[in-house]
Amino acid sequence: MKSFINPSTKIFGILGHPVSHSLSPLIHNTAFHLQNFNGVYLAFDIEKPDLKTKESFFELGIQGLSVTIPHKKWACSIADSRDSLSEICQASNTLIKTSNHKFSAYNTDGPGALNAIHTKMNSLKNKKVLLLGYGGSALAISHSMILKDSPAMIYIGGRNQEKISEFIKTFDVHDNLSTKIAASGKDLDPEDVDLIINTTPLGMSHADETLPLDEDFIQSRHTVFDIVYVPHETPLIQAAKKRNADIVYGYLMLLYQAVLQYELFTGQKAPVDVMDGLLKEALNIKLS
Repeated sequence: MKSFINPSTKIFGILGHPVSHSLSPLIHNTAFHLQNFNGVYLAFDIEKPDLKTKESFFELGIQGLSVTIPHKKWACSIADSRDSLSEICQASNTLIKTSNHKFSAYNTDGPGALNAIHTKMNSLKNKKVLLLGYGGSALAISHSMILKDSPAMIYIGGRNQEKISEFIKTFDVHDNLSTKIAASGKDLDPEDVDLIINTTPLGMSHADETLPLDEDFIQSRHTVFDIVYVPHETPLIQAAKKRNADIVYGYLMLLYQAVLQYELFTGQKAPVDVMDGLLKEALNIKLS
């Protein structure tokens, strides 16, 4: 396997601020090496990117970028073309150079989350989902579910009813929408829910024991997905385990969005098992 950089080496990277904590260089560079792909993946910590930043990436010969917070909206805005999810969310986490001075934008966050869910549920068609939160991740995940699986119902849960109402309006972009969208309400019956997704930051800190919903709501018939991946066993995941629900761990969304990015970068199938192992080791994840 080639382990050197030469004039034909393709350059990729991650753009964000900060990026020193990112695991993406480890994951992508290891996969490049494993598959004998002549590429290198770097970190670009840029506080305030602008149009000159875009031109600089072209001049440097950057072939593709992962884009993380707080630059996903910038990535979407400067792209010359966008996938449908980027158009809906007005945010992209992937830029691909397609021709001279052209970038195409993709959002792999939503599809990555959906692929994580599919490890436990083959399809969400005719299923009912309780989505907790109304931020960027909730937007990408919910619209991905509609574009791919068409669940029967998505209930939106959260503390701010005004934000929930604004969030629900985003679904007006879909023609002939078959999925019903509604605020969850306090009288929501657990029997009317198949999948619970937490997109709020509750539980992100090891010291934060706050649950995004009442533990008694969780039933053994539920699948529970918490997109928080540090800590690995969030309070919601611990509660779901006690209630004998199926679990989808947050790190899987991180994994599958990177898998989709890698395949956009290289045009090759990603070495998913290797990338999975790298993430588990880096995050000190031990699955029982």
